[in-house]
Amino acid sequence: MDSFISVNQESYDPDGKDYYLGYREADFKRPFAKYYNPVTPAISDEVQKGLSASPWASSIGHTPWEAKTHMLRSGYTLLENGYTTLPDGTLYIAVRTSIPQITGDAYNWWFGWHLTDTSRYKLWNPIAHQYAWRYPNTMDWSNKSLPERYINTYSFISDLSELGIDKSKFEEQGIEAMVVGRIKMGGMILLIGPQIRESKLADRLCTEHITSGFDNKSFLIHQVRRKPDGERELRSRFWIAGATPQVGHDLAVHCAIEMSRKSCIHSRGKAEYGQLIDMVE
Repeated sequence: MDSFISVNQESYDPDGKDYYLGYREADFKRPFAKYYNPVTPAISDEVQKGLSASPWASSIGHTPWEAKTHMLRSGYTLLENGYTTLPDGTLYIAVRTSIPQITGDAYNWWFGWHLTDTSRYKLWNPIAHQYAWRYPNTMDWSNKSLPERYINTYSFISDLSELGIDKSKFEEQGIEAMVVGRIKMGGMILLIGPQIRESKLADRLCTEHITSGFDNKSFLIHQVRRKPDGERELRSRFWIAGATPQVGHDLAVHCAIEMSRKSCIHSRGKAEYGQLIDMVE
C-alpha cells in the first residue's frame, strides 16, 4: 500500500471558545455533508423501559474485568438497557442498539475516520458533538488494519487484551468488532476521549487532552454482534467510578441517540459506502 498519512483536520483547541453545535457554511462544503441531518432518531422502547426501571439492583451489573466472561457468552445479560451502581461505587451503564446492516468492519472504519475531523464527528450526534481531535496529530496508516488505525490513540482506546478479552472467541459468538476505551474522572467533570465537548451533558461530560492518570476502573466497551437472523446489534457498556445516577441516565440517552444515529447514516449511505470510505479530504 502507498503511504497513507492521517492528520487532524484542525489544530488542537482545548479551551472551547470556537466550538459550536451543528453545521455552518464551511461544514456544508465537505464531501460527506449530505449525510448530515440535525434530526436525531427516537430512543427505542427498550432503552426507554430500561431507563424507567433504573437504577437497577447492583447485583445484576458487572465490573469491566468481568466483561471478558459476560460479553462473550451467547444470549444477553440481565441488564442490557439501563444503569446501576456497583458495590464499589462505580456507575455501570448498558445500552443495546439495533444496527441491522452495520458490519464490524464498518464500525472499525468509523472509529478511525471520525476522530480527526469535527465535521465528521458531528454526523454522529449533531445535537451534542462540537469538537474532535486525535492524539497523535499524525499517524501513518500504511498497511494498518482498521482497528490499528485507532488503537492506542487518545481518545484512549485500548487493546482488548487489557481487559482479558479473548478475540479467539469472537467468531463462534458472532462478534464482528469490539472497542475498549478508558474514561478519566476529574472532580465533578468526566474527561473522556475522543477530544470533544458534550453539551448535552452540560458540566458532567466534557474533554481535555489527557494521556495518563486513568483510574483503572472507568472504561467503555462497544461490541458489534451478529444475531442468528443475520442482522447486527451494538452492545455498549460504560463504567464510571464515583459518578451519580443522573450521569447514568444522561449518558445512556446520549449513547442511544448516537448509536441509532450511526445506523441511520450507514443505512442511507449503504449504496455509496465505498465512496463514503474514500472521503478522507
